[in-house]
Parts: sequence; structure tokens; C-alpha cells
Amino acid sequence: MPYNALPDRRMPYDNDGTVIGAGNTTAGVYYWYTGGEALELNDNDYTAVPPVSITNGGIFLFFPEQREVSAYYMVSMISNAWGYDQPGKSISASNDTTNGLDGTFETASLPGGQPGYVTDYSWREAIKAVSFTGAKRFIRCLGGNAGIGTQIHYPNILHVYGEKAAGQTPDDVVYIDHDTTPGVEYTAPEDFGDQPLGTTVVRQFRVKNVSATKTASTINVQCNDSDFAISTDGVTWVVTINIASLGPGAQSATMYVRCTTPAPGNLLGPRFARIVTTVASYT
Repeated sequence: MPYNALPDRRMPYDNDGTVIGAGNTTAGVYYWYTGGEALELNDNDYTAVPPVSITNGGIFLFFPEQREVSAYYMVSMISNAWGYDQPGKSISASNDTTNGLDGTFETASLPGGQPGYVTDYSWREAIKAVSFTGAKRFIRCLGGNAGIGTQIHYPNILHVYGEKAAGQTPDDVVYIDHDTTPGVEYTAPEDFGDQPLGTTVVRQFRVKNVSATKTASTINVQCNDSDFAISTDGVTWVVTINIASLGPGAQSATMYVRCTTPAPGNLLGPRFARIVTTVASYT
């Protein structure tokens, strides 16, 4: 489910089967991130996660399938006397590497340049386009500034935008737009817009089994966010919806997602919610 108000799909790599490690181009991966650390890396604050060497070091992402990578944002905190933050410096990818070092690599073209130095909302305003010659199964995002020696840098944020390549993971579920372009899979995040404090906006969506041959069984839909809730009827709001099964190509009944902003007087700022759907089996 698209889950933020940005112009492309931000990958929920902390919860989609991607394996994430810290490493460098000499030693490879030397630290594997836990689920909580990966979530911290993929959120919107600047809390640091475990460090990597500044010398050609960065974050290695092993995707569960080939993906079209279209944009990214990366920033790290430098452990030195200057104490300022550093943007990412390069991003490369491969389809045949087994460890982030071997195999054939392509360095991305960055038409708009690298992400700039950090401000409070750089994660929204400094996203930079990424261009590869095709879909990739692995990406290596190097951070920091090579000109400051061998200091340590602590990754704060890595956001990667894109989607799985056509034909990859054919047994899957997708989300169908029911408001803007009814019946069509979402191609961008569902944007609730600039919503005033103390107001509620409701949108509609469906879940579709895109498998051509298999039935998706025991489907669980969750939305765990204080400002958002989901519903099967637009009346009773919950955090979990269960669907017994969807046959090949079948869609669920219409479901609803509600955004309720805090009461007037509270802090209002950029918010996003993630809807997570799991399927127990395809048969």
C-alpha cells in the first residue's frame, strides 16, 4: 500500500523480505541490521543506527526480487570534530552478486545529483532521482564524504523509492484505488493532502490477488498508526481486517482507511501510515 505523501513509492524494505547490512567495498557486509534497526533506518527521524566505516562504507540491500529503483535519500552523522551530517555519495546495483562484492555492478546515474546536507525535512525535500539500465536485485548505497579520511559515520536515514519489476513475484497481492482511478492499482502514494487539525478524511481501497493460478488464503490487513484506522464498512474502525481467501485475479470488497488529525492545539506535521498485508499461503 502506498503509505506516504511523496511522488513515488517508498520501499518498506524493513518489512518486505529485504535483507539489510552495513558494509564496505573491501570487506563486504560485516553487520546485519535487526528488524528494529532497519525500521529506524527507514523512518523519518535522524536517530542513528550502528556505524559503518567512512572508507567506501554504506548500506547493502538484498531484495527478494528484481526491483526498479527510481529515487533515494540518504544521510549519515559523522563522528568527528565537525559533527555535521553527510549525504550519500553513490549508489550501485547488481543482479548477480552473492555478497555485495562479487558479480557485475552498475553505478547509477543521478540526474539531479546527490541528496544535500540535512535539514528537518530533507527526507521529503532532498529526494534524488536514480537511473539504472534496468531492474536490480541488490543495491549498495555508500555514504559520507570521501574527503574527510577514515572517520566513522552513523547512518540516520536511507529511503529507497521504486517497485518490483514486471513479472517478479507473480503470486502476490496489490492495492486497488477506489477513489481517484477506480479499479486501477495504485501507482503513487495515497495523499491525504494538507489536512487541518481536528478533521477526518476517509478513502476507499481494495486488495487484489494478482496470481494468475493460485488462491491467496488467510489474508491479514493491518494498519498500526495512532492517526489512522481501517474498516470494512466505514462505520466500525479497527487495526486489523482478515480476509479468508481471494481466488486468482479476485478483489476484496471495498475497504476504508481513515485519517484523523490531532485536536486543535496539538502539533501538526508530515504524517504517514503503513498498511501491511500478509498472505498465509497460495494454493
